[in-house]
Amino acid sequence: MKRVAVKRVNKIKNKLEEIGLIPKWTIRNMVFVAILIAISVSFTVVAAQIIPIANIPSFKFAFIGLPVKITGFIFGPVIGVFVGIISDLLSLLFVPPAGYTPVYTLATAVNGLVAGIFGMYFMHFLRYAFSKKYKLARIAIKINMYADKYKIAKAKEDNKKATRIALKIIELNSKRIFVKDDQAQQKELKNIYFITGILFMLLAIAIIVSVILSDHPKVDEAIQKGIIKDKYSLLAIMTAGMMLFIVFITVARFKMNTDHFLVFVPIIVFSAFLELINVPILSYADLITLGDGDTSNMFVWITQHILTSPVKIWFNVFVIYYSYSIISRLITKGQNLSY
Repeated sequence: MKRVAVKRVNKIKNKLEEIGLIPKWTIRNMVFVAILIAISVSFTVVAAQIIPIANIPSFKFAFIGLPVKITGFIFGPVIGVFVGIISDLLSLLFVPPAGYTPVYTLATAVNGLVAGIFGMYFMHFLRYAFSKKYKLARIAIKINMYADKYKIAKAKEDNKKATRIALKIIELNSKRIFVKDDQAQQKELKNIYFITGILFMLLAIAIIVSVILSDHPKVDEAIQKGIIKDKYSLLAIMTAGMMLFIVFITVARFKMNTDHFLVFVPIIVFSAFLELINVPILSYADLITLGDGDTSNMFVWITQHILTSPVKIWFNVFVIYYSYSIISRLITKGQNLSY
């Protein structure tokens, strides 16, 4: 009984590893996770020496967050959260902050979590769901199912039904030729990424619009206490970066190389959602450590982050893209060194 249970668990684990929901843990992966933690901490320490303003936690977050996002994107949300927490806590030993609250550590962990979730969805789940291997397996299952039905129909001498089933089997066999066309598969995946990326960006914009244009009196009161008091001006600044991303994704769909496009889209999406999630978290942390703790003044701190948000998102996207392009190639080499 115990052996059967172990076999079933291993079977499920192997299936999850196959579709990328659980990353395969190798010696190389362990080493790279340790290296990325070291990079996160050392990058923050060096930045603090060169730019003294990096001692302020919200600015330090910008430096320590980049390696954490890359780690989450490559290794998944669990490892991303782990690296985020460890990196932030270790950085406190070398760069004593001007003010600290565990909310900053939470924001760093969220970097790894969100990057990991979107990385898993785009780079593993979608790629597996629309992969040649998965589609051929589904067609093979359907052919076997229709073959059994064909035998039953023949045994009952129901020639009309048997002919109909035979035509269905021929149709499925014809689909195999199309599935084996790599160029067609890449084009389909590119279209899926394009549609999914646009939908996610529109969702992020819709969330911002619903909050800013809300008729709730507390929202109006908070905005009036902020730096930008006009709702529509605030909305324009908050959504500017995301609107440009929609334009970029649309143009890139037709102009960019497919391999590059399939990496850019998930990075753009998780960068946009991270900005959406982390701005209120960091603003609350700043309010506690650097402000008076009065939550009614929250929008004053939110506005400070929003003003640099469009530039910050674009900077993050290109830095993460080029860093990922280098690191992922190193990690994927020698994957047979399993632990």
